[in-house]
Amino acid sequence: MLISASNQVSLFDLDAEFDELTSYKSDQLFSLFNQFIDTDDVIPKSFYSVYYSNVGKNRDFPLEGMLKAFIFYNLLGLPTISTLIFIINISSDFRKFLGFSRAPHPSQFSRFKTLFYDQILEMFHHLVDFTSDFAIDADDRLAKILITDTTGFELYVKENNPKFYQSILKTVKTYAKSHKYDKTFDVEKYAQSKMPKQSSSNPEAKLTYLNGHFGYYQKVILATNGFGLIRDINFYNADNTLQLNLTPQEIKDEYDAKSLIPSLETFFDLHPDSKFNYFLGDSGFDAVDNYAYLYKKGIIPIINLNPRNNSTLPQPLFNEDGIPTCPNDPELPMTYAGVIKGANRADRIQFICPKRSLTMSDSVKSVILDCDNPCTNSPYGRIKNITVHHNFRFNAAMPRNSNEWINLYKIRTVCERTIAQLKSFMQINISKVNKTLTLKSNIFLAGITQLIAFIIIHKSKLNIGHLSIKTMVA
Repeated sequence: MLISASNQVSLFDLDAEFDELTSYKSDQLFSLFNQFIDTDDVIPKSFYSVYYSNVGKNRDFPLEGMLKAFIFYNLLGLPTISTLIFIINISSDFRKFLGFSRAPHPSQFSRFKTLFYDQILEMFHHLVDFTSDFAIDADDRLAKILITDTTGFELYVKENNPKFYQSILKTVKTYAKSHKYDKTFDVEKYAQSKMPKQSSSNPEAKLTYLNGHFGYYQKVILATNGFGLIRDINFYNADNTLQLNLTPQEIKDEYDAKSLIPSLETFFDLHPDSKFNYFLGDSGFDAVDNYAYLYKKGIIPIINLNPRNNSTLPQPLFNEDGIPTCPNDPELPMTYAGVIKGANRADRIQFICPKRSLTMSDSVKSVILDCDNPCTNSPYGRIKNITVHHNFRFNAAMPRNSNEWINLYKIRTVCERTIAQLKSFMQINISKVNKTLTLKSNIFLAGITQLIAFIIIHKSKLNIGHLSIKTMVA
């Protein structure tokens, strides 16, 4: 039976709760951190080694203090590092908590994020492992649910200015008018296809369709467990070619479908002891390869069917030998064309139209389709690819209309709320970051912040029911 929402760990109000507490009871928040966080447990020893070999013997700004500063910067939702420095300057209690004799220069914070990016990444993955047992203690069932979603973090580049797209759209409208295109010409879609695929100032800011509009983002696949605790942040990249015959949403769905297996492969390589019973994902992950991969891992997929995967063409039937037949002639078996193999993809048996033939003329191969009533507009005829383990999508281990499936799928939205929480930590719309490495460090530091907050929650023994930080210091 599913755990009711009232018995689940709640992380979604942490930002507001910590913000309020820090505004009025900062000394109590510092006490909570010191009481429940052992820096030797959460900071890898290699981080100390690299940090002090770089800064030398000068201990004005110890590593623990720099990391605490970033964590509290996120928890407070401060708009800029300048604001953080201002608070350090005016608060002797904060300086004492950080172990600083004075406030660092802004450049020290920016250099920290670029010089020690690899160590920040290592610390994040260390905390993912460190919090695994705590998560199981908090809620064993929800801890064994893996939820994945794709998002993007906006970079501060000129292409993200709405005026940039409007300029392209205006040019296309003028072009269409001068060439007297009819009303079937889709001006918006053509303008979108003319948008550069990456920013001129930062090639890693890729054109992406997100939240109903195009922008230039660093794309991310983020994974949480069933109560929203971050398990992975993966910067998987994929081709973002905007095809005129696909809608923006279809392009996003294709990216989602292709990104899952590489991101999970990376995750399980980094965290081989991680075990999950269920995978929850939206319909963007509805692809045969994803089902096959998850079943191989012993994970039951809870994924909504995507209408884009349902063809409007008449479907081939199967004869008594399991061979697909012509949609217009069930007595005519399709022609076996071999097995298709690909990296991170299920093997496929390919069958082609039986009325298709191959000819050779002047050393050039040509396909001829000799059919009076073709079932497709393709000049090559119908092709049917069948996975070796046929139809994982429809033959689900848990029926999609069952109460358990429906209740599990509802949990999926916690991942979306965690993404919103990270962006709130980072003040993404205010910070105006245009360098990829800085943005990535910010994202992982936000993830570290959430994991540190969870450790405080768990160790405070208040991890059952709705958490109010106020009760932790009452």
